[in-house]
Parts: sequence; structure tokens; C-alpha cells
Amino acid sequence: MADPRKSVLDAALALVDSGGLDAVTITALTDRSGVSNGSIYHHFGSRAGVFAALYVDSYASAVAAMRPALDDRPAALVVRDLVGRYLDWVVANPSRARFLYTAPATADVEAKRALFEPVLTWFGSRMESGDLRRLPDWALDPVVMGPAHETVRRALMGAFPLGEARSFVIDAVWSVVRP
Repeated sequence: MADPRKSVLDAALALVDSGGLDAVTITALTDRSGVSNGSIYHHFGSRAGVFAALYVDSYASAVAAMRPALDDRPAALVVRDLVGRYLDWVVANPSRARFLYTAPATADVEAKRALFEPVLTWFGSRMESGDLRRLPDWALDPVVMGPAHETVRRALMGAFPLGEARSFVIDAVWSVVRP
């Protein structure tokens, strides 16, 4: 087996996607991944450790998809691009997105903040220059990205196709941060 850690995380994601968080047991992980339970405990420490690692891995993937938008273009273009990239990531990674919205209590707050730091830094510099409305750091996720998060939650539940909401969400996020 090439990477037991990746095999376990892939198995956990598949189990969550098919049966929810309760479907992820050490036995189910060993059966699905082919990794021994000793190896699972060695790499993750516990079932909760698997969830924490899957959360960080999934969140890192989402942020990595957004980071290329962070450049020197006008703020309106960057914010719209950033939100669009996040929505595109959700469409391309529905299982990971669903997990992030299903299991927020498994997040390592410090790891999440470290991963999000480039986004915070970009927003901070643009707020400082007056290109964006001044908001506290804590507001970027729940207030600024709130329209995207709620739309994604509902789309993942099958309420509507995310693509239909894309332009509305992008406009809503921009309206929160425009100066």
C-alpha cells in the first residue's frame, strides 16, 4: 500500500458520504481501506483523529483552490474570483464539501486559521488600503462567506443546482465587502 494515511482518509470520506459520520468506525475503516487497525491508531490516534485529519485535509484542499485568486487585480475582481473558485471547488469535491459542513466540530481551529492565513492577509491589506470595507478577521468566514456557505449547504442537500446560484452568491459576497 502506497500511503496508508491517504487510504484511511479516502475510506473515511467514502464512508461519511454513504452513511454519515456514524458509518465511520475503526472496523469499517480497516475493511474499506485495507489498513490495519493498529496502523490507523498509529497514524491518527483514534476515530476522532481520523475526522480531524480529514477535516484539515479537506479544508486545505478548499483553500488551495481559492489561493490562486489572491493577486494584485482590483479587489472586486479578486473577491468575485475567490468566491467563484470556492463554489467550483464544491462542485468538483461534493463529498469533501459535505464533510466540512457535516463535521465542523472536528475542525482544529489553529490548523484552520493557519491554512486560511493567506486569505486573511490579502483581505487585511485590502481593508487597510481602503479597497474593501473594514471587518474584523472573525467576520470573513461567517459574515463575508456566509452567503456562499448557506447556498452550498442547501445545494448539497439537493435543493437546487449550485451553478444556478453562482452569480447571485458572488454578487452577495461582494456586496458585503465593497467599500
